[in-house]
Amino acid sequence: MDIPNLDEPCGQHFTYRDFIECSDSWKRTQVDNTPQQRETYLAIDQLVSEILDPVKEIFGKVVLTYGFSSAALVKEVKTNAYPNITPSGDQHASCELNRNGKLICDRKGLAVDFYVAGVSSLEVAKWIVQNTNFDRLYFYSAHRPFHVSIGPDDSKSIVFMDGYRGGRHQPKVMALDKFLQSKF
Repeated sequence: MDIPNLDEPCGQHFTYRDFIECSDSWKRTQVDNTPQQRETYLAIDQLVSEILDPVKEIFGKVVLTYGFSSAALVKEVKTNAYPNITPSGDQHASCELNRNGKLICDRKGLAVDFYVAGVSSLEVAKWIVQNTNFDRLYFYSAHRPFHVSIGPDDSKSIVFMDGYRGGRHQPKVMALDKFLQSKF
């Protein structure tokens, strides 16, 4: 696979551009956020086929709020919105390399934040937990976008991002069965 044109389809309902130009930070700055690694495009394909296309088929319109994040976009996000993000642990960097030729995030894969218009994020997240091979899922509330990733670990890690204190969300790792029983 060569690096595709950003307007080429990936899956049934998305293009690569959808993952590159979806965040508020990108919309505000329009920095070059184009992935450079072939593996990143493969990760986008995998995330779409294993999670987002099925979610769209079951629940309807998927709205991406944060997808792929290049080093240039991370700089904007850290400066203007979330100074505490850590790219080395953030799968939004996918399989991109830093200036030393090393992976920005060793987890590989890809993360996306999204919601489904008119559907509780809790309902969608529970479906993902029960029906897909996700790697990590960070859940905030039933009324906000949530974060889900794919990656080689398939760790099925669920983190409830409880409240916002001291300038940060308070992460709480949850067991799969506890999350599925939760009402938030």
